[in-house]
Amino acid sequence: MTRPEPEVGPPTLISPVTPLAPRQVRADAVSWGPVHAGRPPRNGRKRVLPVPPGEPERPLALHDSWFIVLAAALLAALALAGVLWISVHVRVDPVLHTAALFVHLASLVLGFGGVLIADYLVLLWISGRSTLAEAIRGAERLHLPIWAGLAGLVASGALLEPNLASTLTRTKLVLVLLLTVNGLQALILGRRIAHSDATHLPTRLTLWGAATALISQLCWWGAVWIGFWNAEH
Repeated sequence: MTRPEPEVGPPTLISPVTPLAPRQVRADAVSWGPVHAGRPPRNGRKRVLPVPPGEPERPLALHDSWFIVLAAALLAALALAGVLWISVHVRVDPVLHTAALFVHLASLVLGFGGVLIADYLVLLWISGRSTLAEAIRGAERLHLPIWAGLAGLVASGALLEPNLASTLTRTKLVLVLLLTVNGLQALILGRRIAHSDATHLPTRLTLWGAATALISQLCWWGAVWIGFWNAEH
């Protein structure tokens, strides 16, 4: 009687590498928080936690360097030149002219109104009725409506058929460009004032701010007066 042969399975692979013994971790080699019961660890070894990665670099903004402000001013000049080209080559019907006039007036209220409120906040600080930090925070919140109003004025003005041969109209264009550049450099001024550690605002920043506000008011009121004069004549 023959015995059945045992089944032969797949061959077992034996690794030539000798397995390493598991590493023993001593409980007294790790220090968790404060020392328990006033007894320091035996060998003074502490657990080293990984250092978190640093914060990502913040992208450059307009108030980071004068070079970026200059580049933004050049782009604004090119945009104004494009608006002038549109005003010469685009024919506007009465309906579009009326709509552009409405947008122009609404943008004037939005932009110039924001400027007046920002200057009013500064006057409150000068008179001692608010702090400098409150005035700066309030002015920063008005940047968006001011720039939106200025952009709306320029864009809608292209559809109001401006008389580019008029000296007053050309003066208004210069005022608008100067107003834009003044607003761009005011971003750097606001950042310098916000990071000033002095108890009182330094004389240099005070004069800088006064000149910025004066130029802004002259440009806004000058452009408004020229626009009103051209509409009446």
